[in-house]
Amino acid sequence: MTDFESKARNNHRSGMNCAMAVYDSLSANNPNKTNPPKPRENGGMCGAVLAAEQTIREMGGSDADVAEFEKRFIEKHKYLKCGELRGFFSGKCNDYVGSAAAIVEEMGFTTKND
Repeated sequence: MTDFESKARNNHRSGMNCAMAVYDSLSANNPNKTNPPKPRENGGMCGAVLAAEQTIREMGGSDADVAEFEKRFIEKHKYLKCGELRGFFSGKCNDYVGSAAAIVEEMGFTTKND
């Protein structure tokens, strides 16, 4: 488990919503940090996905980078929308939070705080 994934999961466990948990974990080195997105604010999109995509854009990523993130997330979890991801089970949200943060790190849109 990466540092960013671990921090995102811990943030979520401590009461942050999915978007805030991911955005907070990835934003320490983000010079263009604004405010985290609201979960489901874009057509029902998962908040963890929205936060990851916002971070990618704020860190200089392109639409192609966002599309690559979505591709990787879908490969792992099949969906991007909250309702489809959660279905009847809400216990997986922490997994989506962790995955979103880990994928952004794998793509190189974070730097570690040393």
